[in-house]
Amino acid sequence: MRLLLPGLAPGLPAGTLAGRFRRAAPLEGLDGPVGGLPLLGLTLGERQGRACLEAGLPLPPDGDPLPEDRPRLLIRDDAAISGDALKAFALTLGDGRADLRFGAGGRVGNLLAELSFGDPDPLLVYLAPGGPDGPARRASAAEVKVDPKERLVEFPLAPGQFPMDVLELPLSERCAWPVGHWVQLLWANLLGLGPHLYRVLGGKNVLQLGWRLAGALASARSLDPGRVAGRYRRVGRGCKVHPSAVVEGSWLGDNVEIGPQAVVRGCVLADGAVVEALAIAEGCVLGAGARVQRQALTKFSVLAAGAHNGGDVQLAVLGRGAAVKRGAQLFDQAFDQRAKVRANGGLHPAPLGLIGVCVGAGTLVGAGVRVAPGRALPPGLQVVSPPRDVLRRVDASARGLHSIVDGALAPLTEGAGA
Repeated sequence: MRLLLPGLAPGLPAGTLAGRFRRAAPLEGLDGPVGGLPLLGLTLGERQGRACLEAGLPLPPDGDPLPEDRPRLLIRDDAAISGDALKAFALTLGDGRADLRFGAGGRVGNLLAELSFGDPDPLLVYLAPGGPDGPARRASAAEVKVDPKERLVEFPLAPGQFPMDVLELPLSERCAWPVGHWVQLLWANLLGLGPHLYRVLGGKNVLQLGWRLAGALASARSLDPGRVAGRYRRVGRGCKVHPSAVVEGSWLGDNVEIGPQAVVRGCVLADGAVVEALAIAEGCVLGAGARVQRQALTKFSVLAAGAHNGGDVQLAVLGRGAAVKRGAQLFDQAFDQRAKVRANGGLHPAPLGLIGVCVGAGTLVGAGVRVAPGRALPPGLQVVSPPRDVLRRVDASARGLHSIVDGALAPLTEGAGA
């Protein structure tokens, strides 16, 4: 018989301690520290800490060594982990005398393998008492498959524009995803968005769920499930939401601003985020102070703290303080082949064949610039449209139809270029 500490997740041996270990590979397309990466309205470090508290395992500060004579539950520093995943993993430990590593079954496991890009490092590992921690020991731990209790959700796609007509995604609250690569950070947020919104908007118990359902019914003035679901939302303190704006199924932090006729659906907006007039944000995670500018389109993307988007982006990651100007386009699919990304020193097919663009911290993508899918722009870069397309020299005597050639006006005959 094993004794459990008060609040300790069932399955964890008494005296188990939580800790972190470092990702072997450097961050790719992202600026550190890794604990500050955006994850569903908080930082990755904050999300890891909350998950450990749910499992009854306070997570100590980085760098504090753990005693070797105690059982240890170690989380990779770039792992997006949930409390449910920790608890489910704990139930697989048996008598706690063997080293074990986390694995996921079902479609979630298949997608996790794709997102790992060949990285063999575990995301979550249990070490039995005795002996030091190290990469070799973690790698030799036996893998156990956790039932993700996934739900498959279908997203219809535009006919003829994608290799498939329907995108089928597995959603699970028992998730553990790597986020050290920008593609991994994107998918960790997108795959966690639905379960997270369901949990924080639906309520923690039956009474909260009933109360919020009643409020949604009254607001929707309908029994249609789609309209009622869209009325679920959380609005923090000091928020300014224009009466003409549409905000459905979203979580808004404090001091968020939503402008006139803006549309926000299925999003998490951290403190101080802004969606300006006529802008659209769907299925997005916006960090603190991030901004979607007037008339911009932002879909299924992650904007880090202070990032601005004024163009059209989908399946993209904008780093801290990055900016995409009006008229710029970040593509998310290649029409002639499956999109690919660079990771771990090689070229890999993008998970599900679709991926956008990563804009590094502080990088600016100028007006009219178009970027092919799967590309990662380094930090501190300024990309502008070709100078030959910008009118710089104007002849005051010019009249009639003209084009731009090498920055100057060039006359065109009627019908030219038609």
